[in-house]
Amino acid sequence: MSYEVIEYLRQVQKDVYGVESFKYSMLSDKVKDLYRNDERLANVYLLFSRIAVFIVCLGLFGISLYDIRRRYREIAIRKVNGARMKDLYLLLGRKYIATFLLAFIIATPVSWYIISVYSANFVVKAPVGISVFLFSFLLVAFVSLATIVFQLNKAVRINPSDVMKSE
Repeated sequence: MSYEVIEYLRQVQKDVYGVESFKYSMLSDKVKDLYRNDERLANVYLLFSRIAVFIVCLGLFGISLYDIRRRYREIAIRKVNGARMKDLYLLLGRKYIATFLLAFIIATPVSWYIISVYSANFVVKAPVGISVFLFSFLLVAFVSLATIVFQLNKAVRINPSDVMKSE
């Protein structure tokens, strides 16, 4: 708001009411005050969701590490029998990809329903389109596949003789 307008309003108030004190506030400041707590709550939700994603990534890393280490002997035997790296990647990664797709198929309608129930009483609703679910699918797929490929790469490159000696 420009300085001239404020001075004009101050002069009008002085002329009409005969009062020198002129107090004003901007509507945008009032709206910011109203939504400050909501912004804090949203930041807390964001922080906890990032922590949850990090914990899930650690869990996925641990489970894949345990499962693939358990199968080192099988991998070594397959390599001795002439399995190619591509075959080993497909064999070991198929279970994880199937589990990931099944989880996505189950989680999408459940999360859409929860979001719909949560936002049912909102006056202004943010649209929940397929893009939200596709973005989350791609993000989780990237993190999951990066973790699995890292573990599979280590497992496929092991020397079969070292595994057989240790077993």
